[in-house]
Parts: sequence; C-alpha cells; structure tokens
Amino acid sequence: MTSIQSPLRVFLLRTSVIHEHSCLSTLDCTMWRLLAGFVLLLCAADATPVGGRTVPDFGKMYHVKGELSLPYSGDKLKEPFEVWYDIEGNRSRIDYRNSTVRTFLIGNDLDYGAIYQITPVTTETEIQAIKYFQLNGTKEDPIRPQTALPDLQDFEFEKMEDYAGVQCEVWKKVTQAGHKKNTYRLWVTRPEGSDSPAVPYHYEMMGFNTLLESHNDKYMIDYSDFSPRTESDIFITPEGTYEEFPDPPEEHQILANPLQDYVHTSPVSHAHRLFGPFKKKFERQYGSEKEHEDREMYFVHTLRFVHSMNRAGLTYSLGINHFADRSKAEIPRMTGGLLIPDKKKAVTK
Repeated sequence: MTSIQSPLRVFLLRTSVIHEHSCLSTLDCTMWRLLAGFVLLLCAADATPVGGRTVPDFGKMYHVKGELSLPYSGDKLKEPFEVWYDIEGNRSRIDYRNSTVRTFLIGNDLDYGAIYQITPVTTETEIQAIKYFQLNGTKEDPIRPQTALPDLQDFEFEKMEDYAGVQCEVWKKVTQAGHKKNTYRLWVTRPEGSDSPAVPYHYEMMGFNTLLESHNDKYMIDYSDFSPRTESDIFITPEGTYEEFPDPPEEHQILANPLQDYVHTSPVSHAHRLFGPFKKKFERQYGSEKEHEDREMYFVHTLRFVHSMNRAGLTYSLGINHFADRSKAEIPRMTGGLLIPDKKKAVTK
C-alpha cells in the first residue's frame, strides 16, 4: 500500500538529511528556512476544515422542525417539535406536539433570564387546564437560548452516506463518562454544493455501557423545513399569571427545557441526575454496580416517556413511582401476574 505523507513530515525528513551534509551553502539553508515557513502556514490553513470538509455552521438565527424518536422508551415514542432560535436576540422558542406546549427562553428578561411555558395540565380536579409556568435563571445558571442542534465542537467528519435516499455528510463525536460511552452523529446536506451552507437532516445518539457490554440507549431526531430566518413577533411571551413549575423541584429544569437533554453531547443528562433523588425517595439499594447501571437506564427511559406523554395534552397525567427502575417484563412478576400493565399505566399517578 502506498504511504501518503503530510507536507510537514516530508519537510522534516528532508531537513534531517540536510543536517547530515555540511557542504550546503548559506543560500541553500536560507531557501529551506523559507520553505519551512511555507509548509507550516500550509498546515495551519488545513487545520480549519475537518477531513477536507467545512464544519457545519447553522448561523445565529434559524427556524426548524423536528421529530424526536425514543425507541427504548414506551411504545417507540415519537414527538414532533418546532424551534425558533435567535442567539443575537438572546431568545428562543420551542413548541412541542404541534404547539400543545409552548416554551419561551428569554435571556434578557429579569437579571439572569427566564423560561416561560404554556401547557395543558391534567390533575385530579382539572382536565387539560392551561397553566403558565416560569423558571427564573440564576447567577450560577442563567437562561440562554436553547438550540435545536448539537454543538459541533469536537465533531469530526466521518463519511458520506445515503440516508433515506438523501446524500449526506456524517459528523461524529464520541464521549465517555464512567461506564457510559455515547456516540453522536449528525447527518447534514448541502443542497447548493459542497461549499454551501449545511442543512440538518438527522441526528442520532447511540449509548453503550462498557460494564454491561451492551447498547442500552438511543434517541433520534429527524429535521425538516430548516430556514435561516425567524419573525421577531414569534418570541412575544403570552400574557398570563405565571407560577413556579410543580414539584418536585429537582425536575424543574427538565420540565422547563426538555430538548436540552437530547441535543447536548454529555453522557450524563438531567434525567440521569434525577436517579439519585429517586433512589433516596424509594430507598433503593442495588446488589452490584452492574445492577445499578441497569436500573439507572430503565429509570431514564421511564422518565423520558413520562415527560413526553405529559406534553401530549392527554386527559390523564403520568408520574414517577416505584416501578420506574424496572423493565416492562419485570412488572407483571412484581404484581403477581394479576395486572400486566404497560409502562404508561405503571407510572400513572
């Protein structure tokens, strides 16, 4: 196989030979110094593109639609959403399930920004009552516009691929924390040529647990209708009497900004961090580290399912109970076979 060497490596090899021949003239040495500077500049110029491709930049403002798929949660759940993003205006808006739930993230409100959410809520006394919730930012955790797309810092160009009949660039990033090793991929198109602005097409996270030696997590987002423009009036917050998000307080962040958990590129999400309060509340103690990892993943899948279903504007609401860290197959055995609930009923309040 032919070896292809970089210009810098070729130069270094050549200079090592030169030093072995002291008969070179001063003029020769000067020429080689100039060539060294040229090669270093060439290498620096090549550092910006990745794999010969320009890293996708979706701009400071855009509108995009998406559909979140959760194949490991419930009945292969799918949830549509729509995002308006304006980083210069320090604001974004995210609507879930055809505007059933509307969320406004306004970074310039109050001292550290605020999140406003308008959503139907069903309780023991009300069905689909429209509620207005507010979460204020703090100095330690200010509110910022929420993007619909992953931050592509540290992503690398992987390959060209035909995805669902569309030719796409595939960008990849792998992260690991403890036993959690996640692989993130973003498929983008360039409708006007290889040097034209990128358009998001598909996003996917595949989680692998090194202790369990299995893939135990996955979610996907299909994008459509991407546009580099938004209308300013789309960010106007509806008038109403806003109140704090309902208890428990540790769930406020994930209730106010659920999309954040899916476009981040960290193996540990808000959903994972809620496993600690769950264990404390239900006095969970597991027999091994392996069982702990397994139970944590069941809990995360259940939590995602519960929150997604509660954004659907149904005539009932779901909540986390003592079955949340159990698999769908385990629940019938735990209820003596008298009840074979699906996950939806298992977590109903």
